[in-house]
Amino acid sequence: MNEITLSKGSYSVTIYVPVGSSIADNYSKKIFLITPATSVQNQTSGVSPVRVVDLLRVTHQMVIRGFITGTSSKSATEVKRDLVNIWKGAGEAGGEATLTYDGNASAFGGIGDTSTTTINGYVEKVTFIEGARDEPNDFESNPSQYEDVIKYEVSVTFVEGTQV
Repeated sequence: MNEITLSKGSYSVTIYVPVGSSIADNYSKKIFLITPATSVQNQTSGVSPVRVVDLLRVTHQMVIRGFITGTSSKSATEVKRDLVNIWKGAGEAGGEATLTYDGNASAFGGIGDTSTTTINGYVEKVTFIEGARDEPNDFESNPSQYEDVIKYEVSVTFVEGTQV
């Protein structure tokens, strides 16, 4: 299972990505296509290839699907609020959030390395799905005993970048 941590300011949230969930690692760049003009005189020479201008404006975006749980000091709802606060900017004027993932995250090129890597950027979108789970009978009275009970499925879109 991969663990991805998003942090900004005083907030930090770990997203667990088990086998069967996903980390989509998307790379795109802006290119301009220039279609050569065709006239009656040059139609017989066939189709002209499109000309491409590569502006090297690269976007690295990750869509992380996993789950969040409560911890020994916070309920799952408080962890959810922390993630929303990171999305809102964590009460800070500007600045990036930090995404930290373990070296085993295959979507990031990990091949069994146990080191961690960080990327700075912005949380673009967060979606929560509160799942009905079979929780133990005494879960509400003693939630810290059951930290691993999945409370929310989460999908986070994170864009690597720096503040302008």
